Amino acid sequence: MRINIHTYYYGNNYGALLQSLFFKTYLKNQFNVQVNFHSYQPKNFLYREEIKPIIKKNIIHSINSIKRFLKFRKWKKKYIQSKPNTQFIIDQENSNCLSFYGSDEIWNFNNPFFGYDPFFFGKKNQGFKCSYAASFGTSASDEMGNDMFEEIKLLLKNFKFISVRDKSSHNFLKKNFNIESEIVLDPIFLIDNELELFLEKKERIANYNYCLIYGKFFTEKEIEIIINFSKKKNLKIVSVGYYNKWANLNFVDSNPSDFLNFFNYSDYIFTSMFHGVLFSVKYNKNFLFTNDPYRKNKLDYFIKLFNIEDRLFSNNTNIEDTINYSEINLELNKQKKLSKEFINKSFKYFLNNEN
Repeated sequence: MRINIHTYYYGNNYGALLQSLFFKTYLKNQFNVQVNFHSYQPKNFLYREEIKPIIKKNIIHSINSIKRFLKFRKWKKKYIQSKPNTQFIIDQENSNCLSFYGSDEIWNFNNPFFGYDPFFFGKKNQGFKCSYAASFGTSASDEMGNDMFEEIKLLLKNFKFISVRDKSSHNFLKKNFNIESEIVLDPIFLIDNELELFLEKKERIANYNYCLIYGKFFTEKEIEIIINFSKKKNLKIVSVGYYNKWANLNFVDSNPSDFLNFFNYSDYIFTSMFHGVLFSVKYNKNFLFTNDPYRKNKLDYFIKLFNIEDRLFSNNTNIEDTINYSEINLELNKQKKLSKEFINKSFKYFLNNEN
């Protein structure tokens, strides 16, 4: 048998790449079967992820983007392996395999970059379909046209099991389609030994103590707080993936393996990114995050579930407060178990009904 994963597996976003790879690795190790990424990727998605960042008026920024592009391509050739195809085609073998749709915002029908794509709702796939940790993203707060509504409603009816990764997506499915869904963890939590699996260099990259910056959505006041805190603690300010002129060091072209290394060895983390919060919790780091409106829907459930609302910059009274991870890890282990049970349930049901 075979398992296909339908998601944004070939972008240049750390979170999207790593959640895809972690999910594939978990399924392969858990069930000892062939696991593939379905090769389809929207043309506009690939353009936004790989080409658009290179088109800059500033020649230095363009050169840095090219370096990043080349490093990511090399990393994807080694770990992702599957090459993308922009043709929306479902081969006949799908009828004999288990298809997982997700994780990521594959159901964001108002995606500001490439819009609604029926492929990620299972169109043309007559096989056994489940979703894992799918998300509607910001569109969970939006209305949809009648034609789109009817098509999505019909397509979702053909899913045997549905899980999402945030409460807003769960509520959206219930309110609009009367569909009950399970809320599961992002795939980055399915793998516990990724530093052994994916990092070429297991020792720390940086030979100094540092606070890590991941993202760009910071106010002037928050930047001032970060700078003063780093000076007080004698920490360098290291920005990964994004250029922040106020950081001491910027590593905008780090590949995903180095990204994990920076997270793992950091002394403190400041982030405005969804996966920035998730990896901070995964590695039990002290961190603060800013509330980027684009990511609010998908983050709210996670921070409430683990009772970490005080890690929001505007809610935190003392930046030096440390996080007690004992209770967080108990809940995290519980949620890991439930998430893996959902996957096992889907797999067993498919085996019992594939003929």
